[in-house]
Amino acid sequence: MLFFSCRKENERPSWDTELLAPLVNAKLNLNNLVSNSVIQTNADSSLKIVYQNDIYGLSMDTLFRINDTTLSNSYELPIAQTVGVGGTIFPYTVTPTTYQLPGVQLRTVIIKTGKVKYTIRSKIHEVTVFDYSIPSATINGNPFVIHINVPACVGNTPGIFSQVYDLAGYTLDLTGQAHNQVNTIYTSLQATVSPTALGPVTINPQDSLIIDNQFYELFPYYARGYFGQNTINIGPSLSSFDMFNRIVAGTLGLENVNFDFKIENPIGLDARMVISNLSSYNSRTKHVVSLNNSLINSPININRASESNPGTGVVYPTYANFPLNTSNSNIKQMIENLPDALGYSLQIVTNPLGNISGSNDFIYSDQLLKAQLNMEIPLSLVATNLTLQDTLALNISNSNGVQDVHSGTITLFADNGFPFDASMQLYLLNDQNTVTDSIFGYINTIDEAPINASLRAIGKKLTKLVIPMSESKMSLLYAAKRMVLKVKFNTSAQPNYIKIYSDYSIDVNIVGGFNYTVHL
Repeated sequence: MLFFSCRKENERPSWDTELLAPLVNAKLNLNNLVSNSVIQTNADSSLKIVYQNDIYGLSMDTLFRINDTTLSNSYELPIAQTVGVGGTIFPYTVTPTTYQLPGVQLRTVIIKTGKVKYTIRSKIHEVTVFDYSIPSATINGNPFVIHINVPACVGNTPGIFSQVYDLAGYTLDLTGQAHNQVNTIYTSLQATVSPTALGPVTINPQDSLIIDNQFYELFPYYARGYFGQNTINIGPSLSSFDMFNRIVAGTLGLENVNFDFKIENPIGLDARMVISNLSSYNSRTKHVVSLNNSLINSPININRASESNPGTGVVYPTYANFPLNTSNSNIKQMIENLPDALGYSLQIVTNPLGNISGSNDFIYSDQLLKAQLNMEIPLSLVATNLTLQDTLALNISNSNGVQDVHSGTITLFADNGFPFDASMQLYLLNDQNTVTDSIFGYINTIDEAPINASLRAIGKKLTKLVIPMSESKMSLLYAAKRMVLKVKFNTSAQPNYIKIYSDYSIDVNIVGGFNYTVHL
């Protein structure tokens, strides 16, 4: 019998194939140019940026701070005494505590956060009962009261009680027991022998009671009193300005800007402010443009706010507004600097006329004096090599590991509806967001949209760019998780200003044509 068979030429057959795959689909519009801004549409469909930037806020800690305070008291009987079951060891004793707040006279405080830690060390050889209260701390009209059983001393080992109590929500009357003081809290204490004691107990002079009363982390929600006449110097400091944080190069010319420098005061406190510097700072170019306006180095009187129903949070702030525009300042040049921070130096004098409120200054922790810039920028501009950058996700994966990439091309389709021409570069990022390679090896141009006599774009212009990819570059592309898209713009019809309209956008589609060897 004869057997015939054939031997496989290749135990793992393979063949070459081609794959056309979409990599990136993106629509770039004005939101890719500016961030954290409100884009509003005018009646003619042109756009403007509305942006608000807080420059400085006066915190409660700037006016006063209630420091942690610990009271330690030792109570001893002058002679040996025998106290019966339930008998009084010490009668009610009142202890005041006055906080040192230079120049500040607080009368009422509502606690937002804060604690009291109460620790007792007893050398009395019987269980003792302590009634501890803070009559000047109330919540819903009820004073802070605790009833404590302290263990008996055993041998030479004192009985110890220690507990932390939350004071959040309590109102502190800081006028003292006779209501004729300021910054003063008082506590009361009584000690008795436990009613469950086995019998009378003899208390010797050395059988002391040591009481530690610690107030800590007290931070008010509300405070009322006189906050003093103080001079507060602030700066030089920087405030973040993130409106242009996607722009990484180039220049931007604006036809017009309208700003308001606004001071809002919800504090029951008169103040006088002097701004010695307000400037825009570009950390990329290190360029600084300082404001030139009568606002600089001129005293600004800030009137106090008013409130109804003290402590309820109903406040009526006062405002001071100062317009900044192209006719009274160089605010346009400040913004054309493309800042990522605003620099400022200022001085605030509190209560410049003294205690004219009769110790009725007030402050809420969540309603604080602030200075801010309110901006309205019509988008009529000239852009020269204005470069913006965004990071995009890739839609390609190689999870099964069966394909070998040889080479290919990347084709970029840009349907441009802006009256800008643009050049583009793509960078590949690995898992650590590190650039591994760039895609374009040459200068490319995305054509601008056609414009009419009014310099308005009409329709879109499609540009197709084909980029050959080597095997090594394709491998990097295949391993990439994200891609950085960097676009450089130049407006049409320079030096004329070009308005940006709500229907402008650029559609970017990137398609990969890959040559693979597939193994079985």
